[in-house]
Amino acid sequence: MSLSYQHIYHAGNLADVHKHLWLIAIVDYLGKKEKPFFWLDTHAGRGVYDLNSIEARKTKEAINGIGRLLGTMSVSNDPLLIQYKGLIDGLNEHGLQFYPGSCRLAASLLRESDRMCALELHPQEVEYLKVAMRGLKQVAVKHGDMLKLWSSFLPPKERRGGMLIDPSFEIKTEYEIQAKLLIEATKKWSTGVYMLWYPLLPQRRHEELKNILLNAQLNMQIDEWQFQHPAQAVGMYGSGMVIVNPPYTVYEKVRNAIRELESGYNPN
Repeated sequence: MSLSYQHIYHAGNLADVHKHLWLIAIVDYLGKKEKPFFWLDTHAGRGVYDLNSIEARKTKEAINGIGRLLGTMSVSNDPLLIQYKGLIDGLNEHGLQFYPGSCRLAASLLRESDRMCALELHPQEVEYLKVAMRGLKQVAVKHGDMLKLWSSFLPPKERRGGMLIDPSFEIKTEYEIQAKLLIEATKKWSTGVYMLWYPLLPQRRHEELKNILLNAQLNMQIDEWQFQHPAQAVGMYGSGMVIVNPPYTVYEKVRNAIRELESGYNPN
């Protein structure tokens, strides 16, 4: 696990959009059934990101990500895009300054009877996270290494729910580690819905991750969104999601939303 990574440099980029569309669709689906559910975020970050910060403005990833997509979302009739924009608007009075991370988005969709735990390793990010989650009684913030802590939360007493695994993948071995962790998690909690995000990079290390999971023969869906042609890419050229025990209809909802965003995206 890397202590150097801070998501503020990348918050609101196209990979976040991909991941968060899936997250909203899945958590919303879980909330449509009466029984309560438990959600675990293994790499929670700081919860809310200031896109006017020096770090975010340095990379301009949010400007070229959610910043360019809000126009399309503003005129969209797509239910998922309307819901996504509403959650962003809830943090902003004028324009786009604050962007909700995965932890805050999931927390915003919880009902009073639901429960969530947010894990974060970076001590500075944990302090931000505590502020972002203040007042949300269903959310417990935990400081520590998810590799050591995740198994203590599964299976949850609710039996329903899911888990988002969202590492930085700065360390090469992370692909194998997280794939094997996901397999172990499904053994402990077979009915949970699992989300594992991964970057598409020219080195194509994500193929190792996918092969491990495919060989495990899990009930899963893989969804990849390429932002540019791999041959033209220097860094990340796309975003990948593995969904284990994917809820019915969610894939089509996410893909419909992405198709609409792609039709209105102007990279220039």
